[in-house]
Amino acid sequence: MPAGRVPAGAPRPDDEGAARWRRAALAAYYVALMLANCLMLTGTARIVLTSLAGATAVLLLTAAARGAGPRGTGRGWENLAYIPVMVAVGQVAITGQLHYTTTLLLTLVGVGGAVPARRTAALAGLLGCAGWAAAVAVDERLRTPELGYYAAQMGMAALLGVILHEALRRRQRDLRVARDELAVVLERFENLFQASPAGVGITDEQGVFVAVNPAFCKLVGVPADELVGASSHAYADPGTEIDPAGREMRYVRPDGTVCWAWLTVRRTGVLDRTDTRHWMLIHLHDVTDRHVAERTVRESDRLLAAVSAAARRIRTGEDARDTIIEAVRELAEADAVSLLEPDGTDLVVTGEVGAAVAGTRVPMDSTSMIATVYRDGQPVFLADPSRDPRVSAALLRLVGARSMMWQPVIADGRVVAMLTVSWRTRVTSVSDLRARAVALLADETALALEHERLLSRLERMAYTDTLTGLSNRRAWQAGFAELLYAARAQGQPLTVAIADLDHFKRYNDTYGHPAGDDLLIAAAAAFRAQLRDGDLIARWGGEEFVIALPGCGDAAAAEILDRLRSATPAAQTCSVGYAVWNGAESCERLLERADHALYAAKSAGRDTVRGATPVAVTSGM
Repeated sequence: MPAGRVPAGAPRPDDEGAARWRRAALAAYYVALMLANCLMLTGTARIVLTSLAGATAVLLLTAAARGAGPRGTGRGWENLAYIPVMVAVGQVAITGQLHYTTTLLLTLVGVGGAVPARRTAALAGLLGCAGWAAAVAVDERLRTPELGYYAAQMGMAALLGVILHEALRRRQRDLRVARDELAVVLERFENLFQASPAGVGITDEQGVFVAVNPAFCKLVGVPADELVGASSHAYADPGTEIDPAGREMRYVRPDGTVCWAWLTVRRTGVLDRTDTRHWMLIHLHDVTDRHVAERTVRESDRLLAAVSAAARRIRTGEDARDTIIEAVRELAEADAVSLLEPDGTDLVVTGEVGAAVAGTRVPMDSTSMIATVYRDGQPVFLADPSRDPRVSAALLRLVGARSMMWQPVIADGRVVAMLTVSWRTRVTSVSDLRARAVALLADETALALEHERLLSRLERMAYTDTLTGLSNRRAWQAGFAELLYAARAQGQPLTVAIADLDHFKRYNDTYGHPAGDDLLIAAAAAFRAQLRDGDLIARWGGEEFVIALPGCGDAAAAEILDRLRSATPAAQTCSVGYAVWNGAESCERLLERADHALYAAKSAGRDTVRGATPVAVTSGM
């Protein structure tokens, strides 16, 4: 029960405002009486009666100003009721004039209406009547023919005082009953308000909280002493129209945890004496459990859809990285997701969403959390990663993470990549469904990466000579077609050459086929090292290599090809024939001219470079 509340049925003090008004009114009467005495009386009577009236006014004004008595009953001042009665009797006795009985009559009526205590009012009335009778009996001047009239008036005044007194008591009794009933209603309301399982907050017309119950404080994670007097705009903006049926709201508590509540708002106006005051009732019902259950169903559906989408992209040979990363962010309700893959001795970010970290490298042998999880192969979740020294502070600032998860991507029992998931709001724990979704999509990532590696390997096998690692004829046809198209579009020269190892059959017969294979491998590496970026070299067949030199005319091509000839390994030699494209001839015709130049080099004694005779462009071509 709040402090200051009086239990229903317990004795209550006189209504403080009304009591002060009655004392002040009686004091005002004696101020007027004091002025009247001062103006109308003379001599000793003037001094004595004016002083008595003034003293009485001062006592009553003091009682009105100080309020309740020292015991808190509010009735200590009622003992002053005897003083105005004695002063009124004294005025009659001192002046010896019967018409001053009128003052006593008014005083009796005033005391009867102003003093709520029946005993005090009765004793004051009896004192006044007895005092007046004694004065009349003692002073012959008062026994005039009007004595009977004033005696009758005395009785009427006493009766009127009794009537006013009983009316006052009845009114106070009715007010006390109404107040007790109101107190019971307020106590019941407060008990319901405090015990309500739903959060309830009451705001004034400015949207400032005036009351909140414990459920509201628990739901939003803020104590009542901080909410009362604070703005409610963070929970319900008074200027925003809200559907009467309510709506679901997401709140982030000061500790970073998230709750969901069904918000309903009611506005009302309570008419007071001066204005219409508008109040707002904010009702929050915790629906976090229901929201989590519904989200679990939705996440299961999204997880199946994400896995199906990733599987489709894998089957069609597309890069599924972006699909999987976006699905991880959506299902984990994360802010950023990154995929790291090994590149030499580092892990490199090859895919990301929500954070600009593409290309970031992390050494595998470092003590960072990424490297640790990659080595251990065990997923890690940290609600507050800033407390773990293995987590880079620079990384946290870059992605703005307050919670993070590291999920290894495992294929055939080994870690082939890493998924990092981060949240910008504090996540106290990762639900089973979230963790399962990330783990399942990590498996899909492993499948996608392995599928990509298999396709890449098959593609390399289809376009690569298995012995030398150079492009094969298929790769040459595709690559040379692009170079020819570019040369035609840009008007640039293009040279094609054929290099043939001299006496290769004799080398094979002498040293064996394994040695011949080693010579081909070494020659391929040596020839490739002499070429520029953008040049194309392929194994044409046997000991022959075909070379395309874009942007090279006759002189530049001869210089490059001579360096290539000189680089032949194992003290062997090679012959080279080349032809410069005339700008119109076909690929087959160009190769044919280069082949004729090669025979010319062979005929000239081998270990030399020969160029084909230039061919002019004719109308037939």
